[in-house]
Amino acid sequence: MIRHLAIIATFAIATGTAANSEDLVAWGSSGDWAILIDPASGNGCLMEKKFDDGTLVQFGTVPNRNGGFFAAYNPDWIDIEDEAIGTVKLEFPKIRFVGDVVGVAKDGRFGGYVFFDNPNVVVEFSRNNDMTIIGELGRKIEVNLKGTSNAVKAVKTCQTEQSD
Repeated sequence: MIRHLAIIATFAIATGTAANSEDLVAWGSSGDWAILIDPASGNGCLMEKKFDDGTLVQFGTVPNRNGGFFAAYNPDWIDIEDEAIGTVKLEFPKIRFVGDVVGVAKDGRFGGYVFFDNPNVVVEFSRNNDMTIIGELGRKIEVNLKGTSNAVKAVKTCQTEQSD
């Protein structure tokens, strides 16, 4: 089954990409995932993990747009152009989401940022152990999602605290 990510690419371009680590405030952790707050997104909470191959994955909320985001960066992905808009597939064992991705190429980060307002993305991200990201340039990345269920719960708790 293929679902479309409800993505607003102009939002991602207008407000920048996922938060740079320097701009984030530490909130806590859950397993291997750091739980952080991004003041630039309306105090959105996110989870962040760096994998052995150098890939940094971020997944979190964008309260000032009533949605969320997924971002992946790697210093070796130098062929990605800043603010270029492309297509990305997030594949889980039983479902695939397809949508627009905005390229990020600055401050040694190369990758992409996807904004979504489909709550099913969060459900699949937290319930599965694996995800495959397939980019428009043919890059295919396998992401181990073990431990994400608890990390997503921590992000939700963090977000609830920001609303108080």
